[in-house]
Amino acid sequence: MTAPLGWLAVKGKPGDAVFAELDLVAHAETSTHAKRGFAIALPSGWFVVVTRFASPLLTEDTLLPLSKGCQVIGVQYDPSSTSFATCYVEGEVAWHVEHGASESDVRILVTSGTLPSAFDVLHARFEMEQDLADEEGHDVDCFLALPVELAETVTGFEYDLAASAYGLTAFDGWKLGQEAIPRAASRRLRRRMARAARPWWKFW
Repeated sequence: MTAPLGWLAVKGKPGDAVFAELDLVAHAETSTHAKRGFAIALPSGWFVVVTRFASPLLTEDTLLPLSKGCQVIGVQYDPSSTSFATCYVEGEVAWHVEHGASESDVRILVTSGTLPSAFDVLHARFEMEQDLADEEGHDVDCFLALPVELAETVTGFEYDLAASAYGLTAFDGWKLGQEAIPRAASRRLRRRMARAARPWWKFW
């Protein structure tokens, strides 16, 4: 993982329902690999929507209501600063793991909730990797990848894998629907468009 990324995964709700609640619209484009604007329904039952780091689709205001009746995991990763994974179940935060870059201590993790059992195994592995890096004098932050790998372990989705790795042909494209623009912003946009359509000599 060398670039910022963001994605969400939903289990217990079909992809068309996820799209409807997020106001996303499917289109005919496909991609063999994960990238912003594409989604995939994994054989494991998780439906993954790939977006970007700091996307409005990954805010708590978006994912909490989406998790009613299902489980949702939101993931964000920026190699220069931070990474986190949050699980929502039935409109509540079930667990959260976050790591922010720090010059004083790269091992700091902020956690809450009942973490998946895989967390302890991953934490032990990252501790060993960081110990080795420190001993060899490498200035690296191994823990930055831990929240992402925890989400990957739970969902079975790995951003760097092609669709064929899941036995599928491709990721399916999506775009934002009309309601993705806040209503107030839409009204302002319509007013600007109306003004632009008037003849220059009309002031009303």
